[in-house]
Formats: sequence, structure tokens, C-alpha cells
Amino acid sequence: MHIVRSFFVLFCILSSIQALNAQSCSYRIEGVVTDLHDGDPIFGAVVSIQGTDLFGQTDEEGYFLIKDICEGSILILVTHVECDTISRRVVVQSNTELKFELEHHINELQEIVLLENGITQVNASVQESRLNADQLTLLSNQSLAETLSSLPGVSSLKTGNAIAKPMIHGLYGSRVAIIANGMRLQDQEWGADHAPNIDLNGFESVQVVKGAAALKYGGDASGGMIVLSPQRIRLKDSLYGTSVLNGVDNGKGGSLSSRLTKSFDNGYYISGQIGAKQFGDRKAPDYFLTNTGLKETNFGLTLGRSKILKGWQLNYSRFQNETGILRSAHIGNIQDLLRAIEAEVPIRIDPFGYAIEAPKQQALHQGIQTSYFNHLTAQSLIRLDYNYQINSRKEFDVRRGNRSDRPAIDLTLQTHDFLGSIQWKKGFEWEFEAGMNAFLQDNYSNPETGVKRLVPDYLKYQLGSFITGNFQLTNVFRWEWGLRFDQVHMDVQKFYDTADWIDRRYRLLYSDYEQRDFGTQLLVNPKLNFSNFSAQTGISIGLEDNFKTTFSYILTQRAPNVSELFSDGLHHSLATIEYGNLSLKKETSHKILFGIQKEGNQFTFGFNPYLNAVENFIYILPTGVEQTTRGAFPVWSYEATRVFMWGWDAYATIQFVKRLDYTLNTAYTYAQDVSKDVPLIMVPPFNLYQQLKYSFSGDKMEIQLVHRMTASQNRFPNTNFEVNRIESGSIIQREIDISTPPKGYHTLDFYFSLPLKNQSSLNSTLRFIVQNLTNTTYNDYLNRLRYYASEMGRTFQLQLVLKY
Repeated sequence: MHIVRSFFVLFCILSSIQALNAQSCSYRIEGVVTDLHDGDPIFGAVVSIQGTDLFGQTDEEGYFLIKDICEGSILILVTHVECDTISRRVVVQSNTELKFELEHHINELQEIVLLENGITQVNASVQESRLNADQLTLLSNQSLAETLSSLPGVSSLKTGNAIAKPMIHGLYGSRVAIIANGMRLQDQEWGADHAPNIDLNGFESVQVVKGAAALKYGGDASGGMIVLSPQRIRLKDSLYGTSVLNGVDNGKGGSLSSRLTKSFDNGYYISGQIGAKQFGDRKAPDYFLTNTGLKETNFGLTLGRSKILKGWQLNYSRFQNETGILRSAHIGNIQDLLRAIEAEVPIRIDPFGYAIEAPKQQALHQGIQTSYFNHLTAQSLIRLDYNYQINSRKEFDVRRGNRSDRPAIDLTLQTHDFLGSIQWKKGFEWEFEAGMNAFLQDNYSNPETGVKRLVPDYLKYQLGSFITGNFQLTNVFRWEWGLRFDQVHMDVQKFYDTADWIDRRYRLLYSDYEQRDFGTQLLVNPKLNFSNFSAQTGISIGLEDNFKTTFSYILTQRAPNVSELFSDGLHHSLATIEYGNLSLKKETSHKILFGIQKEGNQFTFGFNPYLNAVENFIYILPTGVEQTTRGAFPVWSYEATRVFMWGWDAYATIQFVKRLDYTLNTAYTYAQDVSKDVPLIMVPPFNLYQQLKYSFSGDKMEIQLVHRMTASQNRFPNTNFEVNRIESGSIIQREIDISTPPKGYHTLDFYFSLPLKNQSSLNSTLRFIVQNLTNTTYNDYLNRLRYYASEMGRTFQLQLVLKY
């Protein structure tokens, strides 16, 4: 038995050896290990096969080799002392080449995020105002302009209650640029009633930069720039998002926004955002504001990969809304116009409803953007951005013959925008950025509307180049400067009434523009060229006790926009007839900004005065009234003049006791038409914003009380005009007062925030909000429809925020 047992053991051993010989273990795996972010080879990484003693180590080129690998499924581990370990399962059937990317800069990333706190300063020599993610969430139900109006120096130019656009230091429209995801928004911004076609809920922070300090985005924004920054991506495997639901009683509607991001540890990410709003007729304290409903939907999708030192991104966005225009602002004759302005309540008040009828406006804005950045060396960075935007805008008028469903204005604006730049450092003190910015715009005004087109068809080409730099010798002194040159060309096709062309002396001045005479109509083809130069220089000096002072000089030149040059007809949303001015020249602004700021744990304040002298300042003002087949409307005309402006904005934050904070923002703007020696029209009056916030201990429950005060604008030009009115069978001449501003007013808002008990990874907050707590009746000087109705009354809102 012993001999048999020995032979059996020997047989098993020989069989095992034969089996091992039958399984091929002669394969090899080789490859490279590189840095995830910049592609540099990583030296000293260990590549091993789990469960065996087989491994390889990378050399200076990042190359590794493992021999004598058996056929089959194996798990490969890649480790490095400065990197997170990664693993990959591989099926070995032949010699194999592999490439691994390690997260080698994770510590640098954490330092960057900690240092910048999610917001990068645009310009150190110009004071910036900011709203963070929590503040944007709190105000998520409001428009961009309404949200920013809580910041010092920012006002809101409104058309009724649902349409608003931001004003900075009393300037708006083409003088205020909106930068979203690093590119400029192009959406028919020239109209006073054209609210920005963008959803604020798709961004994590907003910065307001007063003056064209960021020359890479344009040199014509003499008012300032609004920079919208997206959410920062976590460079690790994670899934996170935020949803916000709002229910509002005034308008019996609400809004929903939701954002979800999936990121991977190899740098890839995908992010999506959706939103919707719907409201019926809003309500003033004593009556409904007929036909002031709103419908809005938006969608965004972002794909990309970030390696810190290089990356790319593809972004698509879609914004669509339909907005009703106050029905009582559309009048039928001169008598109705006078009666509407003199009446204490709107001349038409209907029961509450969700229907949005003419007059109304519809807008659809879509954009596709591609971005790429790469650190060429440790001292240089290249950025390339291309953006395509298409903006469709329709305005509907109350028309006879059941034609109100046909738009009276139908515009399609397509914009191709390219921005390329390179940044580099020289030593420790100098930083530079230079680049080019080019765009092509094609505006099509649909002739099938059946009415005279307000703005014409045109092609606009613009090519700009810029260089900026800053010098920082120490932590307390910084000098910044920049230069930009733009060449603008406009090729316009427009029909004029022959009589108007002659009456405006255009035949004497611009006969070379004439293309074809159709008798009562004249086709002209102006080809306009503008050369614009912009510059900026400023310093920032740090003083003792956390004091900092800033000084900046900004030169901007702006070509007149198509509305200022060629407007010709009824602007339906504003219920005004507008006339452009073909003789307008480029506008030149010289702006000086000062600033003093103190940062502290219990006390922070800033005071920022400014001066602004403008040559060929282009503005619109009322010049009379005109009776048309569609009704009687005020006439507004574009003119140019010399303007001098000065003002200041200030802020302060005080912590009286622990958990009790007080915030004060205030601003004033003085604007004088120097040529006519009269005040400038539509300038925001003195305003004040106060916030008192108390945070309870432990659960972080908060209560906020916000007081807003807007003074009466005592400086205004007299633009009244006289009309004939029939009274008791006789024609009597009456003056229509459209100049006198309304009285000043105060409003109170209340905010209550209650964090809810966390469930797993869900973090939620419930808020109760009351706006215009005292139900104050008031009219806003900066509302173009203030003649016809008051502002909204008390509004109750319930908000639920879910973070996951």
C-alpha cells in the first residue's frame, strides 16, 4: 500500500506539471503611466497583478514591463505614493499594451478650490459685487435683473412686472455685457423690454464688474459686466445635484429647477439642468394686472473632461418664454392715452386668468459652445472658445381682423463667436494675456408680419484683439492694464418711407445708400464701419488693518446698435413708436472709479465713487404722440449728446452680536445732459437696501428682514407734450405729463429658512418668503409702463431646496 500510495502522489505531481506546461505563462504586458492632467510620464509607479508576485515599475518615461503572465482574467493595480490607486481587470490572451492615467494633482486641486472658494476675481483694481450659490437659490424665482438689484450700484429697468433688465451705474442695454460660461450673451439686448434670455438657476455664482475691466469679452461695456459662472466640477467619482421648488400665491404659480452632475475620477463629467416657470395674472394691492402671465422653460446639458492643466467642454442650452404685456398699456386713441395716464387704476381690469394674449412677446434662445484649455508649460495657458447662438423673438400686437396671432415683430438673430487667448507669466511679478475675439451676426426680420419692420435685416462683422497684464510686486500692491481694438462693419438692408427719408434730410446726407426707389418706399443699403479703441489701467493697494484702496481708469468706445440707428415703427411690447437716427456716431466714455474697502470678521465696508464723461452719448426720449391705424402711442426718438455722470455705491456688514448680522447697500447716480443743460432721462434715483439676519444656534434656522427704500427722482427733463382733446363738444388742448417721476417708496420682505432633518445624503431646506410685506402701493420710475398700473402687491412664497 505504501508503494501504491507513493506512485499515486508521483502521478499527481507529474499531472500538475503537465497542466502548468499546458497553460501558457509566457505573455507580457507593457505600457505607460501618465499624469491624468497634463500627460507627463510618472516615474516610480508600481504596476502589479493582484494575487501574484508579478509587477513592474515605471522608468523616467513612464514605461513599465511585466513578463511571464499566464493566460486568463487578471486584476492589475497601479499605485504611486502621491496618487490614488487605480485598478483595471484585463483578459490576457496575447501580449498586451496598456496605458494608465493617475490623479497626480489632487492636492493642487484642493488647494485651488480652497483658495478661490468657487469664485475667481475678474479684476483686482475694480471693486466687484457677488452673489454666491446660496443667495442665488434664495432668489431662484426671480429674474436676473431682479436678483442683482440687491447689489450696490445695480438697478432694474422694467417693462411691467415680468420683464426686467439690469442697469449698472444708470447704464443698460448694449453698455452692459452678460458673460455666461466665458462667452458673451447675444440676444437682441438693445431693447428696453428685452430681458436677458438666460436662466440664473444654471449657474453657481454671479459677479458684477463695474466698467469694462474684462477687456477680453469686449471693449464697449461702459456700464459694466455681469459674469455668470457655472458650478465647479468635482474631479472624483461622485453624483450630486440640487432641486428647488417655489410656490407663489401672487400669480398663482411657481417654478421648478433641478441640476444633476455625474463626475468620474478620470476627469470626465456630464451635467444637466432643467427649469420651468408659470404664472397667471399678477396682482397689485387693489386690482389684477390683466395679461401679465408668464411661461418659461429651459434646458442645459454639459459634457466635458477636466484634467486641471487641460480639458475640454461641450455645452448646449435652450431658453424659451412667453410673457404677457399689461393690456391697459395698449390704447386705441389719443383720448384713451390721456385717460390711461391720468387714471388712478388701469383702464382695463379683467378677472384673474392664465391666458397670455396679445400684446405679448415670445423668445427662444439656443446656444452651443465648445471650449478647450491647455497649460502648454508651467508658465503658459491657451484657451479656445467657440459659441453659436440663435435667438428668435416675436412680439404680438392687438390687431384687427383676427390677426392678433400673427406676430407684428419676428426677428431671428444668429451669432458665431470665437474667443482665443494665451496667458503667460514672466517671473513671479508679471502676468499677461493676449488674444483675438471675432464674431459674425446675421439678423433676419421676417417681412410676413404685415407691418413695417421695427429693425432691418443686417450682417455685422466684428474683429477684436486685446492684451492685458498685471504686475504684482508684493502682496499689497498690484497694477493692472489692458488694451483692445475692434473693427466693426455693418451691412444693412432697409426700406424707408420715401417721405420720411426726405423729411429727415437723409437724401441730402446719404444718397449713396439708395438702391431702388419703389415710389412710396425706398430700399437703402448702408454699409457702416467703426473703429473702436478701449483701454483700462488700475492699481490696488493694501493698507494696514485689512484696508484696501483701488483706482481705475477705463476708456470705452461703442458703435451704435441697429436699434439706435434704424428703429422705425411701433415697438409693441413698450407700446411706443421708436425712431432711430442714421447720423449717430460712436460713443466714447471716460470713466474713473475709486474704491476703499475694509474686511473684518465683525465689520466690513466699502465705498466706491466714480466719474463718467461721455461724448456722443446715445439715448432715447419721448418727443410726442402719434395716431396710427392700431392706436395712439407716445413717440420716442434716439438722439446723441454730451453727458457727465458721477455717483457712488457703498456697502457695509456689521455683526452686532453673535449670529445677528446687518447689511447695508446704497447707491446714487447723478447724470446731466451737458449739451442741453438738463438732467438725463431714466436715471435711477437714490436707493437703499438693508438686511437684518438672525441665525439660530444648532439647527442653522435663519430669519431675514429686508427693507428697500427708493427715493423720488427729483432730477428729470421735461418731455411733456400737448394733445387736442374733445370735451363737451369742444376741442381743448391738454398737456400729457409723462415726465414727472412717481413718489418714493419703501418695501419690506421677510425670509424664514428651516433646515429639515437629513435623510442619508439628502440635505433639504424649507423657506417661507413674503415680498412687499406691507402691501404697499407704489410706482417705479424705472418701469416703462408705470403710467398705466402700479407694481405688484404682497406676495407669499414657499420654497423647498433639496441638495443631494
